[in-house]
Amino acid sequence: MRKTIPVMLAAAFMVLAAFTNPVKAQDHKKEMATLAQQFQNAYNKKEVKALEGFYTKDAVRVNADGTTTDGNKAIAEVHATDFKQGINKIKITVSKDEPGSDGSVMVTGTFRVTGTSPKGEKIDMSGNYVNTVVKENGHWKISKSVITKK
Repeated sequence: MRKTIPVMLAAAFMVLAAFTNPVKAQDHKKEMATLAQQFQNAYNKKEVKALEGFYTKDAVRVNADGTTTDGNKAIAEVHATDFKQGINKIKITVSKDEPGSDGSVMVTGTFRVTGTSPKGEKIDMSGNYVNTVVKENGHWKISKSVITKK
């Protein structure tokens, strides 16, 4: 009987672990979808300061033209420039999220921005993104973002 108890405890632990891993994966999916929605809402309201808060202080953004922007303040300025150029709406779709062994999550998806330029020309651009998201002080933040246009 004494040998049976450790075996039963080990089996119970394995069953519990089997059910908690899918729950954690679902939590990541829900959290990444929520993060994308919150970012989209702030962008569509042109809240530059809020957008700055979605990035770590040392975040890196690789822009569609291959240039890089370093730091959350500079990345927020990229968004402010978008607004000045007439972009006023973004639609973000999360396609996939993959938790890393270091606690980060790699999120891939698509975006579409629309608006009207100061010259009255319609803006309609879409592309893909790959974001590395990390937890900082209990909040998910983007530490690296790679943007490509379609």
